[in-house]
Amino acid sequence: MKWNAIVLAALLGLGGTAALAEEVDGKALVEQNCQGCHDDRIYTRPNRIIHSLPDLENRVRFCETQNGKQWSEAQIEAVVQYLNRAYYRFR
Repeated sequence: MKWNAIVLAALLGLGGTAALAEEVDGKALVEQNCQGCHDDRIYTRPNRIIHSLPDLENRVRFCETQNGKQWSEAQIEAVVQYLNRAYYRFR
């Protein structure tokens, strides 16, 4: 019985993509994989090309592919969440 409660608690704690994304360090992924091509100013420039959350996700996927990365969905979501939280603040 105790084992079932532990398993249930673990499953509830992993609820969805957002929970998985929190376990992946989006900031570290950006620092390790994105800042080799550009610095943080690209996110705040006046003529930026990202105007919505879907734009941001599409751009992260584009960059991931162009740079030969094979990120999981959780890694992509973590990067999108980090960039949105740190720079874009889309709803």
